[in-house]
Amino acid sequence: MILLSVIAAIAGLFGGGELQDAAVNGRAVTIVESSHRIEFPDRIVFTLEAEAPPDIQSALLYYTLGSQGVKVYTYPVRFTNSENIEAEFIVNTGRDGFIPQGADIEYYYVFTDSLGNRTTSESRTFEYLDPRYNWRRLVQDDYTLIWHNRPERAVRRLAADVSLRMRAVRDMFGLEDDYDFKAVIVNSRSEADRSFPPLSATAQDTFLYGGFAFDRYGVLVVAGLNRDSLIHELTHLMFAERVDSPRAKPPAWLNEGLAMYFEPGGGYRESDVQKALRAGYLIPLRHMKSVPGRPDEVRLFYSQSASMVRFMMHEFGYERMDMLLTELNEGRKIEDALIATYGVGVDELDKSWRRYLAGETSIFQIRDPGALGTSAIIGAALLVTTSAVLIRWLKNLRRGEQPADEEERL
Repeated sequence: MILLSVIAAIAGLFGGGELQDAAVNGRAVTIVESSHRIEFPDRIVFTLEAEAPPDIQSALLYYTLGSQGVKVYTYPVRFTNSENIEAEFIVNTGRDGFIPQGADIEYYYVFTDSLGNRTTSESRTFEYLDPRYNWRRLVQDDYTLIWHNRPERAVRRLAADVSLRMRAVRDMFGLEDDYDFKAVIVNSRSEADRSFPPLSATAQDTFLYGGFAFDRYGVLVVAGLNRDSLIHELTHLMFAERVDSPRAKPPAWLNEGLAMYFEPGGGYRESDVQKALRAGYLIPLRHMKSVPGRPDEVRLFYSQSASMVRFMMHEFGYERMDMLLTELNEGRKIEDALIATYGVGVDELDKSWRRYLAGETSIFQIRDPGALGTSAIIGAALLVTTSAVLIRWLKNLRRGEQPADEEERL
């Protein structure tokens, strides 16, 4: 059970600016004061005071999270309008409405009078961070590192190394845009428990996860100055940019496998795969569309995902993987996308990978599906030619003639 502490921080002061569309019975609705208070990690409390006509009967708080563009509204837990409007709103950010640290929150108010006329305030934006800490920032090419209470030299050294290694990720995904992801570093086990999304008690007790990426917000949160974790989660955000179609349904093994493929220290998990292979309890690839729940299965899932992607990269390279991501982004199922790209389906790929692990020869040639197509065409042409020669020879035989030259002998 997480011990939740309530920390207050007041920010986002509006000073008396008039509202848009702010004429009700000839009088303007004017914000006197509006503030938000982050009670991390449970909730955000918004308080409002405004001068308004007496027939303003309600107020709503609208807000959007990150760049997802979906507006959410909430009713006040307290609202009065006697001489002035006074209202309070609560947005839950814990288990029932998790919001990751680093997310940008844009909000505004909508007032309604007795005739149904609506009046909208200007919007304001703030960043959701645990207010107990003095957060610092370091801007890199594609992300901003946000941290506290760590030596700046160590942070800069890590950030430079990660930025250099992320160029390979960009190259493989073929990404050319500029990105501004946020990477939030938390320092302790208890801080991670408050900052990570809701987890099972077992996952929390075993510290199963070292970080999370939230592509809807362009944010990641990792525990400690861990190079592999930072690269892993940044790769997830890049993956989401590469496969960004609403129709795309990439399997979890591919997403996690690619994230681990780029980890410099990710190779140690291969021993887990070999052990599972010898014991006969590898997870069928067809059953790896999503991450399992049990910690022992989660670890094997990640290990297998990493091994599978390493196999695909080793055998076929970046270009073929890029083709697979394109197929998925066009809405094709993983089975169809694999066949179009590698010439095999999920089960055949799984079987070939297992033989590869065992040091056996692949059960089929999938190194170049294009070459397979070329071979099929050549084979068909040879069959047609041979058939024509055979027919000609039979005709000559019926006439009592022998083949004229050696080239027509079968």
